[in-house]
Amino acid sequence: MDRSEIIRELKQYFKISELVGSKTNSTYGERAFRFFGTNILHALLIVRENIGKPITVNGRGMEQRGLRTNIQPIVKSKSDRGRLYISAHIQGRAFDFDVKGMTAQEVRDWIVENENLFPFKIRLEDGVTWVHMDDIDEEKNPKVYLFNP
Repeated sequence: MDRSEIIRELKQYFKISELVGSKTNSTYGERAFRFFGTNILHALLIVRENIGKPITVNGRGMEQRGLRTNIQPIVKSKSDRGRLYISAHIQGRAFDFDVKGMTAQEVRDWIVENENLFPFKIRLEDGVTWVHMDDIDEEKNPKVYLFNP
């Protein structure tokens, strides 16, 4: 599946405003898809289509769970501490999300059990009440890698 097909399929389930912050959305609109890596978009599509339940990235007052920019509070607070802050969210390679009717642990377990659906490595943050999924690929990591920040 190529990038344009992935985006076309994702648009059945998500508006760009659900994946980026309001300022990014108002500035770039649909063109903001260009800021995301193909693999993470594909991973989100794989989860949505195969779990078959609605997924919430941004919404309900949250807008920093997809692409993060330098003007968003979470990025400012971390970079204002005087340390380097480069996250998968800033790189357009991560999503935090919830799946309707499932706990975050159930979703992580599902992803681990279905790792064969993903044609690339993914990482999942362990022990949090939401699902953090990114496509940061470190050679030493298994196909699906659970990490603690």
